[in-house]
Amino acid sequence: MLPDQDRIKKTYRWDCVRGGLSGVVETGYGGFALVIAIGVFQAPDTVKGIIAAAGPLGLLFNPLSLSLFSRLNLPAGTLASWLAYLSGVLLLGASFADSLLGFLIPACLAFAISAQTMPLMVQIWTANYPSNKRGAYLSVSMMMTVAAAFGFSVFGGWILDKDLESYRWVLAWIALAYLLSGVAVSRIPSTPVKRGVAENPLRNLGYAIEDKKFGVMLLSWMFLGFGNLMVLPLRVEYLLQPEYGIEASKLMVMMVTIAIPAVFRFLTSRVWGYLFDRLEFMVLRVVLNAMIMLSIILFLTTTNLWVIFSSAAVLGTAMAGANISWSLWVTKFATPEKAPSYMSVHTFTTGIRGILAPFLGFYLISGVGAQNTAMIGSTLVAISIVIVGAMYVVLRRSGRPVQAHTETAS
Repeated sequence: MLPDQDRIKKTYRWDCVRGGLSGVVETGYGGFALVIAIGVFQAPDTVKGIIAAAGPLGLLFNPLSLSLFSRLNLPAGTLASWLAYLSGVLLLGASFADSLLGFLIPACLAFAISAQTMPLMVQIWTANYPSNKRGAYLSVSMMMTVAAAFGFSVFGGWILDKDLESYRWVLAWIALAYLLSGVAVSRIPSTPVKRGVAENPLRNLGYAIEDKKFGVMLLSWMFLGFGNLMVLPLRVEYLLQPEYGIEASKLMVMMVTIAIPAVFRFLTSRVWGYLFDRLEFMVLRVVLNAMIMLSIILFLTTTNLWVIFSSAAVLGTAMAGANISWSLWVTKFATPEKAPSYMSVHTFTTGIRGILAPFLGFYLISGVGAQNTAMIGSTLVAISIVIVGAMYVVLRRSGRPVQAHTETAS
């Protein structure tokens, strides 16, 4: 049964609010926590790695947390709001810390706990949005996320540049965004997680083997994720270090790594939402992967700033579509009841590559150089394209369905 219009409108309204607040939250685990750890507490490299790995580490627990949620028999929105409230309280506690350990423990716990939310949100989107419009609705929420993240990163950076001791206020504002996002998601209509399909975490992981299409797509995501994630942190290194011949200014680095991609993510999100709803997912994934591969090759094989700017624009455009597809693709392959379980497996594998890929990238760039690292990264992405393309061709030629049957709008 398709969701009624009042349910759709209420979900859309509050999810846009949640999306904007999530943009502020993203700046916490996406940058400010690391800046504060380094600038205020003089964190060593090990601690920097721990902060960067907190979110991906949290994703590893998604199958287990989803199993627990299914036993509580509470609405998904209620559970997601509790996670946001707890993360907000923990980050607020971190804002009062006077030591590195006092900051590190609650901040990392906040990021890891908030990572348990995604399977719950997938259940909400699957239940409340018609299948042929999920991308369109979610794309607007993601535009709010991009805009808020961009605005708060500029504002928070300006505050810290004026007085680094104001970090407590920056953390407090991010904590407040967590709390308010909990309020927003609690207003979204939702139902409890189905106990039968989610209560066994090992059973959830077993879907990757039982459902061949799902398993092959996960394999493709692993190659793409490693190829892209191991290169992303290297962009700052490549722009700043004199041995690569660019030695860009701090402003140039921010423009290339944050501003330009954010602008193009914002401008193209609606287009990708439209395409997600109308294209077969495997075709869409091949296009997105090819754009990511192109951005890697363009960025790390040249010193021409205009080419690097173009690479940043291509990456931002691709990431707009990639973020939508990352959040919703399991709805193309799973029944609505199994979508949260499928998502928990997807986020579990995302956590694995999120922890390992950056370390691999820095190891490679120090050993074989930026250009060779770019070629390795782009080769991994190319393999992901071959995997998806080959499966698509085989399914088409055999006459088997390319993706799961989904309901259509009336």
